[in-house]
Amino acid sequence: VCTGTDMKLLRPSSPESHYETLRHLYQGCQVVQGNLELTYLPADADTAFLKDIKEVQGYVLIAENQVPALELQNLRIIRGTQLFQERFALTVVGNAGPGGTQGLRQLGMRHLTEILKGGVRIERNPQLCFQETILWADIFHRHNELRGEIRVESTRSRTCPDCRALCAEGHCWGEGPRDCQT
Repeated sequence: VCTGTDMKLLRPSSPESHYETLRHLYQGCQVVQGNLELTYLPADADTAFLKDIKEVQGYVLIAENQVPALELQNLRIIRGTQLFQERFALTVVGNAGPGGTQGLRQLGMRHLTEILKGGVRIERNPQLCFQETILWADIFHRHNELRGEIRVESTRSRTCPDCRALCAEGHCWGEGPRDCQT
């Protein structure tokens, strides 16, 4: 168990130590008590320190990063006890480098099966693929009153692989054979 953060989109006071702070917070962590806010990560950031996270009590915010991927493949549940902008359990916004050349390429959250409370907002990620193929309604808990709050934008500056070629059902978290939504 580790403590989350509540910085929203505030720029870190020290960009140099920001990555180290995140790594220190989440290394070996399985349950984030609070929010998982991954912001302002450079393109070369190694995000392997996130690989053990299975549950987030609050919201997940992935914003203003240049990193191509985040190691969140084991994230299973977002409880939404706190919501970003009082509405969103998962927010993925503005993940691109200068001119939209770098940035998040896939969500890779292949084990995410439940969002208990809150909606999903995915916008301004020019390199991101597959977000529109995910069946978000299958992930929302049936008592989630904000489950209809889904804003998934898919304007991109790159050609994505064909999801149907990767996953027979046509629902992809990423480009790998294990990245199909099940």
